[in-house]
Amino acid sequence: MLEEHENRVVLRIVGVVAGAMTFFMLIFLYFGSHFYFGSTVANVAVGGLSVNKAEEKLRQETKQVEIQLKGENQTVQLQLTSPYQIDTDYLKKNIRRGEFSLPFTKGAKENLVQAINSATFLGGKAAKDAKIIYADNKFRIEPEKSGTMVDSIRIRKELCAAFDEGTLQTEYDLADFYREPEIRAKELEQKNVPQKLEEIRKRGIKLRLNKKTIPLTEQMLAASVDDQGNFDQASITEWVADLEREYSTIYQSVDFTNIHGQHLRYKNVGNYGWFIDIEQSVKKIVKELKNPDTKTIQLVLKGDTKKQPLHVTKNYIEVDLDNQKMYCFDKGKLVVETDVITGRYNKGTATVPGFHTIMDKRRNVDLSGVLTTGDGTYNVPVDYWLPLLSYGQTITEIGLHDTDHKLQYFGQPGAYLTDLGSYGCVNTPKAQVAQIYEYSYIGMPVFIYGHIYDDAPGEFDKPVEYGTEI
Repeated sequence: MLEEHENRVVLRIVGVVAGAMTFFMLIFLYFGSHFYFGSTVANVAVGGLSVNKAEEKLRQETKQVEIQLKGENQTVQLQLTSPYQIDTDYLKKNIRRGEFSLPFTKGAKENLVQAINSATFLGGKAAKDAKIIYADNKFRIEPEKSGTMVDSIRIRKELCAAFDEGTLQTEYDLADFYREPEIRAKELEQKNVPQKLEEIRKRGIKLRLNKKTIPLTEQMLAASVDDQGNFDQASITEWVADLEREYSTIYQSVDFTNIHGQHLRYKNVGNYGWFIDIEQSVKKIVKELKNPDTKTIQLVLKGDTKKQPLHVTKNYIEVDLDNQKMYCFDKGKLVVETDVITGRYNKGTATVPGFHTIMDKRRNVDLSGVLTTGDGTYNVPVDYWLPLLSYGQTITEIGLHDTDHKLQYFGQPGAYLTDLGSYGCVNTPKAQVAQIYEYSYIGMPVFIYGHIYDDAPGEFDKPVEYGTEI
């Protein structure tokens, strides 16, 4: 009886094992042509489906593939039309993988890029870079701030990379694509930017121009650096230009006391005196600020700082129109006094009152031009020619020169009222203008004053100024 029982147990076990083997064999054969339960292909559920059914479902559900970019206040959808290559053999080959994607069609990536480029993203708050600021008498770093503005270029770059790697997803968080600050506080700290600027600030640097010294104020220094603490030439140019307008003497009035004791003030010609060379000074400042030993920066000046004082007392020429006289002073002493004949009595040919400078010195020149009557030209050879520059740096085409063919008429007060009058030049005896020529120099002041042309016909065609008595 015991042996019979044992045989029945063995038979049962063999039956169970055989049944299990048959079952697993059937399962194995079934899933050789069907996908495992829970399988997904290109994010489409295909579990339990045959290859043919799965292929049919994939073709249907991937006609329009949607990638969602989800943000706090917006969801942007990227639509891709039939982006996958669906092939029966490919499905059979990968049937047991459980989860996999499909190869893309040739134009899928281009469609992806086009979809991203066509997408519209709501505006957001721009990220702010860390920057150097000057506050509470100190340079410090203002940290960067994150923003909510979408970086579409970054989206295109990262999604295309995922496409190439076969890891493209159907959903992304827009917050992962916000524009990031380009400059961070950590970078500025590593460069010790605030400390370096503080060292410059505490040096008490001064700017020197001619005999004047101007402190480089903390406000000027703060205005001279950009957000990263680099010296910004455009900003430095602005405050150097302000200094140039304030201190350069070419913008300041000129005064002198004439032979009659009148103290007269005139507008500057525009090139008399000195001025700051802005471009060269800016380059020098940027260079010197980086030098830890710099205490004083000499600005680059142009012009004559010694021969061109605003209060003229030593070297100058004055022309008295009312009395038809000219005087030349050298080192404060009267060295030449002479009769002259000035412009013909018409405002268009007048010797214009105002402050002038000698523009050039030339010998043996032919002066030529068109007669004011319009019926011809003139050509007058002269031995000495001193053309003048007038207000606004106007080339007046008038000047001082010898005119000995009028020698017998010098000293006649009314000569300028006749045809003896010039076309605006100061006609002078050769002997006297030769002396003046020797004492003169380019840039020498020439003051012309008087009112003989006030009631003359016509209109002045050159800058006119009578001078203000002070």
